[in-house]
Amino acid sequence: MADYYPLITKAIASLGLDASAERRRTVYERARTALLAQLRTSNPPFDEAKITRERLALEEAVRRVEDGAKQRARDDCVTTFRTLVTDADELSRVPSMIVNGDVTDRLTQIWRWRSRVRRRPNTLGL
Repeated sequence: MADYYPLITKAIASLGLDASAERRRTVYERARTALLAQLRTSNPPFDEAKITRERLALEEAVRRVEDGAKQRARDDCVTTFRTLVTDADELSRVPSMIVNGDVTDRLTQIWRWRSRVRRRPNTLGL
């Protein structure tokens, strides 16, 4: 049984990164037709079980390539911060602060303490 994944991957890559689903389906249909023609006209001819195994191997390669295309499409849909900010000045004004867990806990404690202090009524009569 042949490994069709590298062959299909190369054929789809030649279409470019923005290959539509329709163009990919056309490549898959051509591969199916060529494989079936080659298996049926070989000398000595293959039996039906061997033809079925080869066709299933091709379909598995097609499924793997399509899974990769779907994943790339999902990744392209994820909006990044850089795409949301259109002005370079806006990007430079964003504070660059990375806070680890310890600092976050301390900041949370400080904010809670300050909010409690602000809510206390003035008991000194000032």
